Amino acid sequence: MTETLNYSILKNENGVELRSYPAHIIAQIDLSESSYRKAIYRGFSPLADYIFGANVSTDRVAMTSPVQVSHSTKIAMTSPVTVSGAGPYTVSFVMPAAYTLETLPKPKNVCVRIEAIEQRTMAVIGFKGFFNERKIQKAKDRLAAWMIEHGRELIGQFVVAGYDPPWVPPFLASNEVMIQVSGAEQAG
Repeated sequence: MTETLNYSILKNENGVELRSYPAHIIAQIDLSESSYRKAIYRGFSPLADYIFGANVSTDRVAMTSPVQVSHSTKIAMTSPVTVSGAGPYTVSFVMPAAYTLETLPKPKNVCVRIEAIEQRTMAVIGFKGFFNERKIQKAKDRLAAWMIEHGRELIGQFVVAGYDPPWVPPFLASNEVMIQVSGAEQAG
């Protein structure tokens, strides 16, 4: 069974969950692509190579879920302000909880980076089907509206998380859009 990043649900309201995620480690790669779907396909392979032994110690690292993709939209500082088309995407694999930065194998591919992520609170909304720009944007819009309605400040970029392999039928595929939020709450 695939390990999944643990979290605690702090709040659940109208399909939006406020979750507390523990500190964890990710392996990630940055790409310039035109869509989430293209980024996930291109970024998956070098990260899979890393966990399947393309690392300095040739150790295998267990596959975990979710696979995450974030997109940093570049905004030109001109008048009028415009958003560029393709931009940098980051594809990430969450590393198994048993590893530390010291015990995780070092990647052979210099494009694969290992990063420690601090504990954080995330607002999360789910959607079914494969990564589809329309579905992703709709989930982002709903999540942003919920954040505004609840006076939450968005921190960083939206992250799209996929939990299923490509051979899972689209109507069964589970995905989420999430973003870090300000303000801590206690689990109830």
